[in-house]
Amino acid sequence: MSQATTFPTSRKRKPKRSAKALIIAALCSLTALAVILTNDPSLLSWGKAWPGLIRPLLRMLCFLGIGLVVGIAVEGMGWAPLLATLVRPVMRFGNLKDESGAAFTTAFFSGTAANTMLMTFWKENKISLQEMKLSYLINTGLPVFLLHLPTTFFIIVPMTRTAGIIYLSLNGLAALIRTIGLLIWTRITFAPHKTDNEITDQPANRKTSAAKILSAFRRRFTRICTVTAPVYFLIYALNQAGMFEYLRTSAAGWVTSAYLPVEAVSVVVFAVAAEFTTGIAAAGALLDGGSLTTTQLVLALVLGTIVATPIRALRHQLPSQTGVFTFKIGFPMLLMSQLLRISSLICVTILYLWIAS
Repeated sequence: MSQATTFPTSRKRKPKRSAKALIIAALCSLTALAVILTNDPSLLSWGKAWPGLIRPLLRMLCFLGIGLVVGIAVEGMGWAPLLATLVRPVMRFGNLKDESGAAFTTAFFSGTAANTMLMTFWKENKISLQEMKLSYLINTGLPVFLLHLPTTFFIIVPMTRTAGIIYLSLNGLAALIRTIGLLIWTRITFAPHKTDNEITDQPANRKTSAAKILSAFRRRFTRICTVTAPVYFLIYALNQAGMFEYLRTSAAGWVTSAYLPVEAVSVVVFAVAAEFTTGIAAAGALLDGGSLTTTQLVLALVLGTIVATPIRALRHQLPSQTGVFTFKIGFPMLLMSQLLRISSLICVTILYLWIAS
């Protein structure tokens, strides 16, 4: 049908949303400039701005652009049912549509592409706003954990051995619990979808031109850049002003407990620092020196993760989230995903400590 070969019109109230995006962009930019000029105007020089601001921002926008192209191509070419085939039993259990299944499959390879696809499907009226939000939360569970597992495994396990395996297992179990719990919730919330009949009715010639993909990409990528770049600029300014360092050191002070020795405090502080590898190296050194037992090290790493999660989310995920989803939608979803991650990790850690005691 013609609907399958063209991009449907965007939702209404576009001028109002554009005005809000411009206002947010202006406020973020002006605030960032004020913070930098107040603390260190030299941060605006090319020698400091290029490695600290411009190059990372361009890299982020590049990945966002790739994810946007993937999302537009999947929607325009009608590939969502094909991708959803891989996880259709899971999506059928959660009463989720094929579009959510396509994003779920993509999340195992690229979180940015999955987010862009969800936003695209919602804007094209393929899924509801509630399904988009719940699908996003599902994607931040097991898919994101498995996506980063190869990197984290070869950093953590060689240095911390058994403690690292237990730590990763707790994170994996927490991610699995979040995913299953949210699927149960969507099963209760949403009515079943007739996925099998829909697939047989799909037209065979689902093709769209490269010009249409480029046009849709240019329009949406411009809006993403309008929000992402100023928000990233503000995060950069606040980071250079020492706000996140203050949050790290402040948070590390109240996560200690009577169960942990004083030596574990350094692990927590290192773990919430920007260099994750440095924290793991410090943890391994304390374990080798006998300052910490395996159980204490696992708890220290978990506490460090709990502290680091919201701070890293603000620094690294907020700009892209607000760019893809808009600030009104993206920021609450980001907070909810971090809250679910922390609460599930706390639950499985308490269970581990009960078993280990």
